Amino acid sequence: MPQELAIADIQAAFLEYRANFKEPITPFWFGRQQGEIINVVHKALAPWQLGFENISWNQAAKNLGEAHISFAFPSLFCTLLVGVKGVTITALNPDWSRAQSLVALFQTGLDALTTSVAQGFESQQLTLGFHVKPGENPFREIVSRFVNAKVLEIEKATFYGTSVYYDDHSFVIDGSLAFPGGVFVKFIRNFTGEKRFDEMAGTLYKDEEFVLRLLGLKLK
Repeated sequence: MPQELAIADIQAAFLEYRANFKEPITPFWFGRQQGEIINVVHKALAPWQLGFENISWNQAAKNLGEAHISFAFPSLFCTLLVGVKGVTITALNPDWSRAQSLVALFQTGLDALTTSVAQGFESQQLTLGFHVKPGENPFREIVSRFVNAKVLEIEKATFYGTSVYYDDHSFVIDGSLAFPGGVFVKFIRNFTGEKRFDEMAGTLYKDEEFVLRLLGLKLK
């Protein structure tokens, strides 16, 4: 009978999304059209309580690569940054119970933005990282199955880590510095420019399920 998987005690999760425009949107900066971007994105994201007090720009940018407009959503712990070359979205402590709301927010913002600047994305990337607190079974024993400690002559190591790389994605399992005895897991997956956020989120969910299963764990 297969062993029942324990629910992972996930801590300090973070999500980062990056997308590169097909062409830099420099005309919107040098043409002083940033207001158009602000107006369109603000209207589109009004249902998520995006107020003007949550919109800012980097006035101390040392170069054009650092210039960006920031749209913050404090109640959701996420921020959308629009730069000349692309978009960055960060979210702290995301969990799958509110994935539908976050996906709708992100996709609505991206659709409004790409329409405003008449520019699609060349590529997209999602990064998800989190710590998992130790449970009944020591992680060192579980992770040691992924490493040939005898060949490497590292049997006395306090912990083992592993990383796996594919053409379009990778994942890392390492020891957690924040939670002694725990693990730190990180995924990076690349997508084509036309991929929708719900599709990307679904793929990332499967990635997380797969790695947690390797650790004898599951999502809630």
